[in-house]
Amino acid sequence: MTDYTLRVTIFLSCVIALILWQTFYPKKKLQHWKLRWVENISLLAINTITLRFFQPILLSLIALTATKYGLLNLVPFPLWVEIIIGIILLDLAIYWQHNISHKITWIWRLHRVHHSDAELDVTSAVRFHPIEILLSLIYKSMVVVIFGVPAFAILLFDIILNASAMFNHTNIKLPAGLESILRKCIVTPEMHRIHHSRVTEETNSNYGFFLSIWDKLFNTYTSNASLGDEKIQIGMPQTKTYRPKSLLSLLLMPSFKRSDFQNKHDKE
Repeated sequence: MTDYTLRVTIFLSCVIALILWQTFYPKKKLQHWKLRWVENISLLAINTITLRFFQPILLSLIALTATKYGLLNLVPFPLWVEIIIGIILLDLAIYWQHNISHKITWIWRLHRVHHSDAELDVTSAVRFHPIEILLSLIYKSMVVVIFGVPAFAILLFDIILNASAMFNHTNIKLPAGLESILRKCIVTPEMHRIHHSRVTEETNSNYGFFLSIWDKLFNTYTSNASLGDEKIQIGMPQTKTYRPKSLLSLLLMPSFKRSDFQNKHDKE
């Protein structure tokens, strides 16, 4: 089985399992899932075509060249240690990428496509603007080259990141005890829902996708939503009801001004 086949197989398996989970044990009833699924799956298709399936291949090729020059090669670690360190470094890099995407205006204009989803479920994990996906590819490629992350670590991390992103966007509610235990190590759906709050202070927190330690370490952790998990308002921050009406509006969203969302677009 090739790396690509393995990635696709695990991705589809996770999608099916999580869709079944949120279908039979949903946190809340989704009101607009048909339109949102069309938008989110269309973005996934566009992003896949944009990258032409080269993202995993490109990162792996870079890793093969970086094994001679990256910082991990300065110390003769066993391969298994390099793989673990590589996964941790990549997850830390994704945390900072996410953090910065909320701080730099022009990147936020792209990233707010993800935050424009007025409900969360498995498909929300793939709701990204194509340009942001390309920027993410470039950024991760640079990280791989600088640190010399092994190719197998990239494969594992890609699988882990996709699975964890789908998991923490899923429309499910874990038992309180289990949620509390899992959150000590990984990002849970309840923890990530806070990040999708319309309250700006909550949106600008909980940036992690896989490991939950980074938010606690860098003081960006919010433990509970101000309205509580049951009443949290999901969607574009600083708006009350804004919800995109079409795929075209998502693709054009980077050109929108903040006042557009708060005024004429802030309606059902």
